Amino acid sequence: MLRAEWRFLQLTMFIGAWMLLAPMLQDRWLVQLLLQLFLLNTLLVTLWANPGWPGLRTLMIGLWLVSLTGSILAILPLSPDWRHIMRSIELVSSMPLLALLAAGILRFVFRRRQLTADGIFATVAVYLIVALLFAQLYLLLLEWNPASFNLDANARTPPQLQSDLAYFSLITLATVGYGDILPVTEIARTLAAFEATVGQFYVAVVVAVFVGMYAAQRRDP
Repeated sequence: MLRAEWRFLQLTMFIGAWMLLAPMLQDRWLVQLLLQLFLLNTLLVTLWANPGWPGLRTLMIGLWLVSLTGSILAILPLSPDWRHIMRSIELVSSMPLLALLAAGILRFVFRRRQLTADGIFATVAVYLIVALLFAQLYLLLLEWNPASFNLDANARTPPQLQSDLAYFSLITLATVGYGDILPVTEIARTLAAFEATVGQFYVAVVVAVFVGMYAAQRRDP
């Protein structure tokens, strides 16, 4: 049984390993397998951290099952139209799931009201989850409008596109902005600007909360 204080550490390491390995993988089924394992891992850790979420528990499990089904069907030898629909279903179902997972982990951190290593790793995991949520949203845009970014979507494989947009999402969230990948359409530019705002706001709020927790611990030993 994994010790409770290491669960968010392993989750953070799993997400980081997935983001590092995904660009090296060429088989689409393997990339999708790792993505679904990441979602399942995050789902189990979030449900463990929030035992009082009976209603949302069913919703999150249902969203993961829909995402898993869409992911499996999207890699089968279907017609392009059906593959397009299955891919869209997978992306659409994974986005609210990622949002609920991030909210559940933050709920766990704020409810504890103590600064711990577990809480720090939990907030790092949420930061990476938010980046992946926006990456899924960008992939959905690209699925319906290949001109959304300055990427040749037809010349790149789905794993390459997923890796490219996960990279773009993370550097946008961190407001680094190297400029090698650019949003082209209005909706893509708006979403990128919104993600950058979320990234700045998230860091400011988390730092403020942690400083408050640390001050409270020093005041009440």
